[in-house]
Amino acid sequence: MRRAGLLACLLAALVPTPAAHADTTVDYQGLRISVPAGWPVYRLGPRSTECVRFDRHALYLGPAGTNQFCPAHVVGRTEALHVEPLTEQTSAFATGMISAVPPSSVAGMPAVTVTDTAAGEIRAAVPGAGVLITGSYGAGPGAGELRRLIAGITPAASGPGPLAGAAGERRSGDRRRWVTGAGFDTCSAPSLAAMRAWRDDFVAANIYIGGPARACPDGRLSRRWVRAVRAMGWRLIPTYVGPQAPCTSSRPRFSPSTAALAGQLSAVDATHRAAALGLPPGSPIYMDLEAYGRRSWCRQAVLTFVDSWTKGVRALEYVPGLYSSVASGIRDVAEADGISRPEAVWFAHWDRKPNVWGDRLMRDEWWADHRRIKQFRGDHVEKHGGVKLKIDSDAVDGYVG
Repeated sequence: MRRAGLLACLLAALVPTPAAHADTTVDYQGLRISVPAGWPVYRLGPRSTECVRFDRHALYLGPAGTNQFCPAHVVGRTEALHVEPLTEQTSAFATGMISAVPPSSVAGMPAVTVTDTAAGEIRAAVPGAGVLITGSYGAGPGAGELRRLIAGITPAASGPGPLAGAAGERRSGDRRRWVTGAGFDTCSAPSLAAMRAWRDDFVAANIYIGGPARACPDGRLSRRWVRAVRAMGWRLIPTYVGPQAPCTSSRPRFSPSTAALAGQLSAVDATHRAAALGLPPGSPIYMDLEAYGRRSWCRQAVLTFVDSWTKGVRALEYVPGLYSSVASGIRDVAEADGISRPEAVWFAHWDRKPNVWGDRLMRDEWWADHRRIKQFRGDHVEKHGGVKLKIDSDAVDGYVG
C-alpha cells in the first residue's frame, strides 16, 4: 500500500518564537521559508512537548519531540507546514510511496512531491536539503495557498544542510477480536517509551490512522510503531477522522447530496491506510463522527454516510466501526431503519463512569456481545510509569486491532 507514517528523530530543544509578521523569513536546513503573517514558528527537538497540529496555522521546524503534549481529541485541518530532516525512515517512506510520481523541484533542488487529497496533505521530499516537507490544508483555496507557500521556499545563503542519516497478549489471553479493560486515546501516537511505561495500566489505545478532518499528522505512527506496540501486548483502536456532518462547524463536511460518495471514498482510504500500517483485514476501523445538530435533514445525511461507510469497509474485508456522541450519531444509527449498521461502536458519554454497560443513554441491547467501547472522560492529564500524557479515558469491551 502507498502510505506509512513518519517517525520523529531527535534534534534541538523546543524554542517557540513569537507570531511571525508579513514578509518574515526563517532558515532551516539550508532553506529559506517565508512565514505568513500571524503564523507562530516552533523549533522542535527531543525535549520539546509542543504538539504538531494541523488544525491551526503554524510552521514547525525539526522533528517532533519524544513526548508531544497533545490535546486528547482535536478535529479539523487548515494550512500548516512541518519541515523535518529526511531521516532514513522518512527517506524510505518518500521513495517507496512515490516512485511513479513525476519529478518536481523545491528551492531549485530536485524533489518528489505528492498531494494526498484524501488527507488534505502535500508532502515533498528534498534530498539535496535533507528535508521532508509535510503541509496540510483545509477546504476551499487552502491547497492552492499551501502550494504557493512551498513554491516560495528558496535556498538560504548558508546552503543546504546535511542529510540526517540516510509480548504476547496480556489480560485477554489469545489475540481475539475483542478485549476488556482500560483504554485511552490521544491525538498523536506516543513514544514507544511512553507506551511501555503505560502498558501495566491499560490494555488498549486509540490510533488516528488518517482522514481529511484529522488534526494531528502521522508523527510517530508507522508500520514499525504498530508492530512494536503490539509486541508489547497493546491492542489498538484504529480510527479514521472522515468528513463531518453537514450541520457542524467542523470541516471538511459532507452534504446530503455527497454523503453516500463521501462514505465510499472514506472506506477506501481508511482501509488502504490500515493495510499500510500493517493492520490486516478483519481489523476494526472506527469512523470518527463528532456530535452534530438535531435537524432531520442532517440526521438523514449522517445515516446515508454511515450506511455507505459500513458497506464499503465491509466489502474491503475490514470491520466497520463508528465513534460518535451517544446523544447524536450512536443513537441515530441505533434507532434507524433500513441502513447497514457498523459492527462495533465507540460511544462518547463524559459522565466519568467507566461502565460500558448500564449506561443511562446507551441501551444494553445496542451492540451487545463485546462490541462497544465507552469514552467516559474528556481531555485531562494522567501520569503512569513516570510519563505524563494528555488523554481521553475509555472503558473497553469491544473490537480492537
